[in-house]
Amino acid sequence: MMRSSSLLLLLMLCALSGRSLATVCRASDRNALLAFKAQLNDADGVLKDWDASTNCCVWTGVFCDRTHSRVGSLFVNANCRNCIGNGKLIVDPKVNGASFAASLSNLTALTQLSFNNVQIRFRFSIPPAIYTLTNLVSLSLTDCQFSGPSIPADVGKLVKLTELTLDGNRFPGGLPDSIGNLKNLNILHLENNQMTSIGSTRITLLKKLDQLVLNYNKLSGPIPKWLGGITLTGVQYGELNLHDNQFTGYIPGELCNIKPKLLILGLNKNKLNGPIPAAIGNCAQLRTLFVGDNKLSGSLPHELGKLKNFQELFAANNQLAGPLPKELGDLPNFNQMDIGHNKITGPIPSNYGPFSPDIPDPVDFTNNKLTGPIPLAMQNLPVKVFRPGNPGLCGTPVPNKCK
Repeated sequence: MMRSSSLLLLLMLCALSGRSLATVCRASDRNALLAFKAQLNDADGVLKDWDASTNCCVWTGVFCDRTHSRVGSLFVNANCRNCIGNGKLIVDPKVNGASFAASLSNLTALTQLSFNNVQIRFRFSIPPAIYTLTNLVSLSLTDCQFSGPSIPADVGKLVKLTELTLDGNRFPGGLPDSIGNLKNLNILHLENNQMTSIGSTRITLLKKLDQLVLNYNKLSGPIPKWLGGITLTGVQYGELNLHDNQFTGYIPGELCNIKPKLLILGLNKNKLNGPIPAAIGNCAQLRTLFVGDNKLSGSLPHELGKLKNFQELFAANNQLAGPLPKELGDLPNFNQMDIGHNKITGPIPSNYGPFSPDIPDPVDFTNNKLTGPIPLAMQNLPVKVFRPGNPGLCGTPVPNKCK
């Protein structure tokens, strides 16, 4: 009985700790982390439990390999809910690019590294020590304010990477040619980097890529047609996202050459003009299309009806005109549509609806010039999805009765 009680107590202690009691970090790993911490101004106490007298495997953001007692993952997140202030980690002004994080090169078992809001304040680029961590499969340096003409070519040394996130830095020249070395890369996020160029076309060599996100940059001119040569596997995302840039001109039909699965295409909040191309019907796997907040004109193409997996269309705040394509109503999974603030005319096709019951307002037809009866399957929607605008609509839920 005593043996079973002791075993139960041990199991409870293990559960409460949340970490393996047997995992005690190596002194060399602990010292490397403390040397890194010494380079930071941590007035808000983000890393207050990083103390030399304690086991580094239970420190905030530190996770150890239970077999070898090595630090395997490091997540330094300065957006800290439990900190004294808002959570800030500012790199000491005396620290330069060559020395910053140099001690982390001793963490040779590291497979995941994430800095979030560790503020460099645009003083230097990603430090050389990061590129010595050749076992990394995930590298995220978000809102750190690293800067340089382009993303350093040394990133190509991290050939095991499956995820690379560099949001919130400043690399106007974009990607180096060495990006083509990252054959295992699935996810590439480069939001908010003040990029004026995507950089190297060698991202077309990445055959395992599943998500390419280039939002909130300063990319301008026509959308490059060569982007139609990238691979998106569609295993999880199948996403190309270019929203909140300054692209102009037509939407290139070549984007529908992306294989094998372009599921999400984000082009909203640019300066694109002309029609949504009929070639959109060649994006056979497309589920979601974001083209709102541009200067698009013409009618919604009937070819959208070819997309048997199509679910969501967001095209508000353009200059789209003409009738709504009946073909959209025949799509079995089509459940969300935002076309507000356009110049669309004619009736809502009778085969439209029902739309997703899980979304409060699954459609927005406001500020158009639609006329005629509201389809029966849409009469359960609130009036605010039809008005203001569309004075010629009639039937429930708008007050106008159909004659």
